[in-house]
Amino acid sequence: MESKNNSLLIGLIALVLVIPMTLLVGLAILFQDEEEQQTATDCLGGTGTTAVSGDMIAPPGSFIKPVDPALVEFTSPFGERWGTQHKGIDLAGPIGTPIYAAADGTVADAGAASGFGQWVVLDHVIDGQLTSTVYGHIDTYVVEAGQQVRAGQQIATIGNRGESTGPHLHFEIWPGGRSGGAAVDPKPQYDASPAPGEKKADSASPSTSGPRAPPAPSAPSAAGGADLAQALPASAGSEQNMQVNTKKLIRALHLKFGDRLDTLGGWRADGGGFSDHPSGQAVDAMIPDYSSGTGVATGDEVLNYVMGNAEFFNVDYAIWRQTYYPVGGTPNKMDDRGSDNENHFNHVHITVRGGGFDEGSMQWGSLPGGSGQATKTAVDCTIAGTGLGDSLAAGSVPPEFAPWLERAGAICPQIKPSLLAAQIEQESGFQQHGYNSAGASGYTQFIDSTWATYGYAVDEQGKKIGPAGSGDRNKISDAVMAQGDYMCRIASIIDGAIADGSVKAPNGPTELYLAGYNAGEGSVLREGGFPTSHSDYIVQTRPYADKIIANEAKFRAINK
Repeated sequence: MESKNNSLLIGLIALVLVIPMTLLVGLAILFQDEEEQQTATDCLGGTGTTAVSGDMIAPPGSFIKPVDPALVEFTSPFGERWGTQHKGIDLAGPIGTPIYAAADGTVADAGAASGFGQWVVLDHVIDGQLTSTVYGHIDTYVVEAGQQVRAGQQIATIGNRGESTGPHLHFEIWPGGRSGGAAVDPKPQYDASPAPGEKKADSASPSTSGPRAPPAPSAPSAAGGADLAQALPASAGSEQNMQVNTKKLIRALHLKFGDRLDTLGGWRADGGGFSDHPSGQAVDAMIPDYSSGTGVATGDEVLNYVMGNAEFFNVDYAIWRQTYYPVGGTPNKMDDRGSDNENHFNHVHITVRGGGFDEGSMQWGSLPGGSGQATKTAVDCTIAGTGLGDSLAAGSVPPEFAPWLERAGAICPQIKPSLLAAQIEQESGFQQHGYNSAGASGYTQFIDSTWATYGYAVDEQGKKIGPAGSGDRNKISDAVMAQGDYMCRIASIIDGAIADGSVKAPNGPTELYLAGYNAGEGSVLREGGFPTSHSDYIVQTRPYADKIIANEAKFRAINK
C-alpha cells in the first residue's frame, strides 16, 4: 500500500513537472515556426538605410492610405499656399513612422529629390490610366527604381528632410503620371481609402475619380508552341545583320504580341556609342501610346515575358522606362538622357548574348508561354534590413575595392560582398596577376573563354558599356563586376539543379557555387554535388571553398 502511495505521489510530481515543460516546448516550437516563417518571407528589395517594421499587404487592386491615420495628423491641404501651388497634402507624424505603397505598382524613383530631400515615386496602372503617387520628405526608404511593389508594402518612413518645418509625409496623386499628368487633390481619395492592414470589403473599388485596379492584360496574338524557325515577316520588321539569338527573340515577340506593338527594330549601324545594335544583339519593341496606362501595361507585359524566359532567349539585360534590368541582378534607374526615346519610355530594349550568325546549327525551339516578373521581390515578402546583401566591415578590403564589391554583391541575393571579398583574397590577395599555370589572370582569375562571356567593360556605376570580353581583367571595376555576374550565374544554375533534385547540398549551396567558380559549374552538375572524382577537386577545389567560407565572416560589417 505504501509502495502504491509512493508511486502515486511520484506520478503526480512527474505530471506537475511535465506539463510546464510541455508548454515550454510547445511555445518554443511556436516561436521557432514564427521565426522560420518570417525568414521564408523576408526579401531583399531595396536601398533603405534602416530596418523597417513590416508590411500590411492589401488585396490586389486596392488603394489604401499611405500611413496609419492613428499615427499622423492632417496639417496642410492641396492648393495655393504661401504664394505657390502645394501639389499634395501633408500628414505630420513622428520620424520613423512607416509609409506604405498606396497601390500596386512599380517604383519610378527613390532617393534624393530637390525640395523633398528624399522621395519615393510609384507608377500605377489604374482604370487603364498611368497614375503616379509621390511620397516626400522621407527619412529612409527600402525600395529602388524598377522594383514592383504591392499596396500595403512598406516603402519608407516619415522624415523631416528637405524644405520642411517638421516631420511629415507629403503625399501626391498624379493621374496621367508625374511626367505627363497633373496633380490632383489626394484628400478625397485618402479619406475614402482604408488604413494599412484594415479589412474593408470595397477597398478594391475606390471612388470613380480615384485609382482603381489595373485591367487584365490583353490576350497575346499567338499561343505558346509556335515554330521559331520561321523567319520574321517583312511586314513586321527586318532581321538584317542580326545574330541567331536576336532573331529568335524578335520572332517570338512578333508571334506573342503582334500588332499590340508599333514596330520591332533591331540592327542599325549607329549604336549611339553602344555596341548592342551594331553587333546584331539587340531588339527594340516600340510601344504604342506609351505614356498611357494601356501603353505602360503593354511594356510591362513585354518586359515580364522576356525576363520570365530569359534563359530561353539568352537575355543579358533589358531597359524599360529609364530602368535597367540585368538578368539575375537588381534593377536600377539610369541617368536622364534627355528624351523619351533615349530614356526608353517609348520602347522596351532587350540585349541578348547573340550566339553568332550560323543558322545551320541553331536550335530554334518553339514560342515559350508564360510571363514572369522583372524584379525578384516576392509579393508577400517583408522588406527589412539595410539593402541588398551584407555591408563590408570597415577597413576589411583595400578602399578601391569596397564600392565595387558592394555593387557586385547586389547583383543577386545569393552572392554577397563579403563572400566576393573572401574569394578575391583567395584568388589574388587583391593584387594584379598575369596568367597562372591554369591560364587564369587578373584580380578575379578568369580564363580567356570565361572572360569572353562575362568580362564586360563597365562605367563608374557598374553598367556595361562594351561587348562581352571588352573589359580589363586587371581593372578593379571590370574584374569585380564580372566576378559577381559569373557567381550569380553559377548560383542560378546550381539552385535550379538543387530544386529539381539533380544536385544535393548537405552543407548548403555556397560551397557548390565556389566549386563551380573554381572547377566549372559543369563539374557540380555532373557529380550531383561537390565534385570529388578527380584529385584536383580534393587537393585544390575543396580547400579553396573551405578557406573562402571560413574567411567570409571577417569581411562582414555584422559578424553573424
